[in-house]
Amino acid sequence: MERKVANKAQRHFVTGVSMITSNGRHGKNVMAAEWTMQISYDPLLIAIFLHQSSVTLKNIHETKEFGINVASEKQSTIVNIAGGYSGSEIDKLKVKNSFTFLKSKLIKSPIIANCVINAECKVFLIKKIGDHVMVVGKVVAMRYDKTKKPLLYHTGRYYQIGALIEPFRQKVKVNKSTFEWFSKEAEGKFILKCDGAIIKSGEKVLFLKHTKNKLIYETIPYLKPKRGINYFHLIQKYLKNIGLNVRLKPKPIIKRLVLENKSKNQRINFVLFKGVLHDISSKNLLWKKEGKFLKALCN
Repeated sequence: MERKVANKAQRHFVTGVSMITSNGRHGKNVMAAEWTMQISYDPLLIAIFLHQSSVTLKNIHETKEFGINVASEKQSTIVNIAGGYSGSEIDKLKVKNSFTFLKSKLIKSPIIANCVINAECKVFLIKKIGDHVMVVGKVVAMRYDKTKKPLLYHTGRYYQIGALIEPFRQKVKVNKSTFEWFSKEAEGKFILKCDGAIIKSGEKVLFLKHTKNKLIYETIPYLKPKRGINYFHLIQKYLKNIGLNVRLKPKPIIKRLVLENKSKNQRINFVLFKGVLHDISSKNLLWKKEGKFLKALCN
């Protein structure tokens, strides 16, 4: 790989900026780190990447603890101080009109005030990777301020988070029974995920009767998939198990909807597969014309 191209390209990554604090024989110190990321939920682990020669890494090797302070959008000045000098050059934490602190709970490293997140960490793993040293910390105490937004770093400059980009969702007004059914299916989740089949005969669509807690609702064949299960194989097996000989097309169709009823709404993601039923002569099959909800799914 051409190094000149890589040097230019790598500046186009977008990162947050954290200030890593430590305390040891080299004194209290802070450094700026772009490469900071959560890598596990349970246990809660955060990885940071440091230069081999950094004072922060020396402190961490000695004390086996450190602080991660995720900078807010109004902290670019102190981030510049943390990243622009080495702890061997000046005592950065004592620069006039710069850092203010919170009282740490379980570690001796300083904690910087007015950040988005403050995480107190004990060393979980230290490993050299490429030209940096990865330090993984297990979080032992954490606080956050939801009123603050993180500072972003891109092409050597600092940025703020811009306006929210709403993902496209088709809004569909539905009747009370439809809304209540899918709202109950969601069981309080922000987004309900469904795996379904669209099986047509002329202008009509195949419906099935679904039951839940003694309630009955008629809609397309669908089910709620478990995480990590192949949607195509799952709906194919479901149709076979209920006695329907259907040839499904393996190409998935994703429909992102917002069901609306009066002032209420429920987000729902359907992964759909179109299919052809080989035997449509059975009297037990239920075929319906497309209403608003069906049109949103089928078209």
